[in-house]
Amino acid sequence: MTSATTPSAAEHYDVRTMVGGGLKLGLVTAVGVALFALLSRGLQGTVETLVQSVLVLAGGAVFTYAPAIWVRPRSIDGIAWTATLGLLGSVAFTVIDTAVLRPLDMYHWTWDAIGGGSGFWYIPIWWMGATFLAWIGAWVASREAGEPASFGKVAAKTLGLGLGFAVVLVVSGVAPFHAATVALGYALGLIAHLALSVIPARR
Repeated sequence: MTSATTPSAAEHYDVRTMVGGGLKLGLVTAVGVALFALLSRGLQGTVETLVQSVLVLAGGAVFTYAPAIWVRPRSIDGIAWTATLGLLGSVAFTVIDTAVLRPLDMYHWTWDAIGGGSGFWYIPIWWMGATFLAWIGAWVASREAGEPASFGKVAAKTLGLGLGFAVVLVVSGVAPFHAATVALGYALGLIAHLALSVIPARR
């Protein structure tokens, strides 16, 4: 088992890794958001919610663990650099979104209307959310993930926990069956995964 308190020379946070990873993360996010928007136009009802939920879960897993795969965090510094890579990815997406996606008028939801016709109110929230996912993902990865192949099992565990929380939220009536509820469930599952990953280290 690896520990977040044990430094390792295997960490990669050089300029090429950070900038290149940020750009790749931004591009992947742009593709995911474009798919989300396009499919939302052609689908409705339960099918739309299911497809959106799958995209939300996939996007959450990518943003949570792709930075950790590239940086391979094993120390506090490594975890911080991984979170930074997540932030760079969200900034890269913001540039692509502003320069490409928005001019294509792909979005039909009311986020811009909430901000008085501007989307800049939620951009900082997007940055914070992306940084949070990469940060917590780095903590989990530093304790549970070894070789790159093991990240699949770690991500699957997070997804399983996230789905469990989403089901509880919907079945209990706390929240409706919606992609946003699934996103909340994923976030709760990720936090629970981190808590579970710490327990063995304290025995």
